[in-house]
Formats: sequence, structure tokens, C-alpha cells
Amino acid sequence: MKTVIFDLDGTISDSSEGIFQSFNYALDKMNIATISRTEVNRYIGPPLNDSFRSLLGTDDDDMVDEAVRFFRNDYTTVGYKINQLYAGIDDALLELNNSGYRLLIATSKKTETARDVLSYFQMDHYFQGIYGGASEIPKPELVQHVLAEHKCSKDISVLVGDTHFDIHAAKMNNISSIGVTWGFGEIVDISMADVMVNSPGELLQHIKKLIG
Repeated sequence: MKTVIFDLDGTISDSSEGIFQSFNYALDKMNIATISRTEVNRYIGPPLNDSFRSLLGTDDDDMVDEAVRFFRNDYTTVGYKINQLYAGIDDALLELNNSGYRLLIATSKKTETARDVLSYFQMDHYFQGIYGGASEIPKPELVQHVLAEHKCSKDISVLVGDTHFDIHAAKMNNISSIGVTWGFGEIVDISMADVMVNSPGELLQHIKKLIG
């Protein structure tokens, strides 16, 4: 079955404001200087542990784990609702669904949080599977698991995402990739994708060209 695997943050929704607030909540709890709004995008996409190692300036796993707990406590209760869909993404998902594509989610969020976000937007019904790495499973391994779980044929599967983590994961699993320019990644980060698109309305035509 033709399969489209979507990233979540920066691809389906702009979660930057909620993530920004939750990062600063955690940093404040850790007595570390907070970040500015313009800095947050660089920390969206990588595993949370990696982001906090950088923000805390430490490799102390206990400190990093504590900061991640503070972040998640705030994000799972408040932050995930400070979020907005990208214009046109709902119509694009509806088009893909009606065209017979199997839609799946692979995100570095926890699975439960991803479900909460999609349920909040009343979009969970589009997806036959929602998978989160919880910042513990590298994106290539997560995508590998998703492909195996659904017995996806690689020649008719494509991953849609906004960062080099997504494009790298697709290449490591030998599937097609689409880089979206409206997310958090820089253009250079997604330039290795098979296709780059500038709006959700372009997704269907390019997916058809890549996997039929």
C-alpha cells in the first residue's frame, strides 16, 4: 500500500511557541538562563536530551533527565495546546486520505503527546499509526520500526519532514523524501531531499510523482 510518513512539529503544526515556553519553564527550574524566542527553532527536531545537553552545557545525564522531565511536565499539560496548524495542511491530508494513501506519523515526541496534539486538532483520524521516539529512539530507527510494523514496501513509501533528521532517516531506510520549507529546518538542511515543497497544497502532486 502506498504510504506517506509524516513528521509532526514543523511539518503539520507550528509548535514553536509552546515548545519555547516549555523550554524556558525547564531552564528556569534548573536555574539556567532562558533562551530568546528567536533561538528556539534550533532546538526543535533534535532529541530533547541532545537539546538540553547543549542548553545546560553538560553531559551529566541526571541533570539532562531532570530538565527533560520539567519540560515534559509543562508541555504535556499546557504547552502542546499552544500550537497551530500550518495553513492548508488539513486540506492536504484530506486529499491524500481520499486518494487512498496510508498516512502515518513518526515524531521525536512521545507517542502519547503526539496523539494529544493530533486529537486536539481533530486530525488523528487521518492516521493509521502514530509513533513517537520520546527523544530516545533515533529517527532512522523509528522510521525503520514504522515501515516494519506496517509491512510497507519501500519503493512506494515516502517521508515528509522539515529537518535534516527527517531526510537522513528516509535515506537510511531507502525510501523517498520530501522536505517542506515552511518548518523549522534551514533550506540547506533539507536540500538532500528528493523534492522540496513550499506549501502543503503541493504535496499530493509530488507524492504521486515519487510513489504513484
